[in-house]
Amino acid sequence: MKKGKTRIRLLSAILMFALIVSLVPFTAAEAAASFSDISETDYYYNEVTEMYSQGVINGYGDGRFLPQNSVKNCEALKLVCSMAGVRYSGYSGKTDPWYSDVWAWATDNGIIPSGTDPNAYATREQIGACAIAVYKLSTDTSTDAFSDTDSKVANVLYDYSVVKGIPNADGTVSFGGEQNVKRGDTCIMLSRLSAKVTKPSWIVLNRSHYSVSRPTSFKTYDDYVQAWDYMLVNVIFKDSFQLKGSFTRAQIDEYLNDILDAYYFAIFDYMEYASFLNRWEVGISYMVINGSYTNPTFTLSLSSSEISTDAEITSKIKTFESTCAQIVTTLYSEGSLNNSMTDKEKAHVLYVYTAYHTKYDTSSSLYSGYDAAVKGTAVCQGYAAMYAYLCNLAGVRMESMTGDADGVGHAWNRIYSDGAYYNIDTTWADPIPDRANYCDEDWFWLADSYLKTCSDPRTFDSDTLVYG
Repeated sequence: MKKGKTRIRLLSAILMFALIVSLVPFTAAEAAASFSDISETDYYYNEVTEMYSQGVINGYGDGRFLPQNSVKNCEALKLVCSMAGVRYSGYSGKTDPWYSDVWAWATDNGIIPSGTDPNAYATREQIGACAIAVYKLSTDTSTDAFSDTDSKVANVLYDYSVVKGIPNADGTVSFGGEQNVKRGDTCIMLSRLSAKVTKPSWIVLNRSHYSVSRPTSFKTYDDYVQAWDYMLVNVIFKDSFQLKGSFTRAQIDEYLNDILDAYYFAIFDYMEYASFLNRWEVGISYMVINGSYTNPTFTLSLSSSEISTDAEITSKIKTFESTCAQIVTTLYSEGSLNNSMTDKEKAHVLYVYTAYHTKYDTSSSLYSGYDAAVKGTAVCQGYAAMYAYLCNLAGVRMESMTGDADGVGHAWNRIYSDGAYYNIDTTWADPIPDRANYCDEDWFWLADSYLKTCSDPRTFDSDTLVYG
């Protein structure tokens, strides 16, 4: 049954005062030719060229591989994960430093011990432990191969013929676990291991949509939207941006209005965070020189109309993020989601999930993604926020929209696919009163033209707002 679930809450105010991964395969001969410091007589030649041909390594931009250089922990981790086929790209939502994705994924999954320095040089023991964890190998072994250690890591590597040991004068062999490992030797270890074991299956969530940098300038409408986007996804409550130059009062007023309006486009980008930070303000300070307003500084502020303290907002956002991450991870683990699905197929799985597990808040007091994901009850803004975050974690680029449905404010989701926008309304997929395990399929993947002309037509705020 269709019903008018149409409540959002948005308030505004003006306050006047490396090793590079490549996907292109190459032959061994091309690999050797590509590295000026690698030749067929080198003991690591076969392994380096193999990993190059698989697209795992590309060396340095100056044409060298530098096989005798020691490997840092971050470099070793990326090599291990790339060789194992772990799809970690986009996991952290950050691009700086370059290893953010793989390091965050490995930390969250217990691959590397807490407190490990990514820029420290990796030891043989550390690389071995990392590889064993990534490949999900058992450390249950009775082997005791080395004279200098009884390390399970060392002995498992020996079992898989990854290491043979360093010969001693008395005929025994040592592992040398505390020794730093060179790049060429790392390739040998990983090539040997990959030849012995199957690639592991890992679920890696995608947070690339949430990688938004602070704008380097504050001159254009794009800059204003990016500033709000940056503050939302990074949960920054206040930031200031300066505009160089001298301006009239009329120009200052125009800038203020544009900056305020730009927040609506940030809502479309990140409803998942705007559902928490739904009050936005712009303040301004400036010098008046010869009647002109000089070098104005605009201070952008975000807060909540429902949650009283910044600490509580931050806490609820973190809980919302972790709850949604667990939902998507579970759906992958159960097989409801898989990487062979199209975006539309993934979006549909999450559409049904949201309808099944969320109940409409008839008291109209629960607005955030936290309310939908954690409490299981929310108005349309909470539905849209939760659904957008679930989809983006699954690698489906989902946005949101606000407008009127039956003349009342409403929020839903929107995706750009194959050159057109499609709309998804998880709120109207869920009936009132709530029915267990029911989902109305009529509100999935609808063209803009349909929603604007159907029996219950709705307006789109994006049509009435002027961008720029």
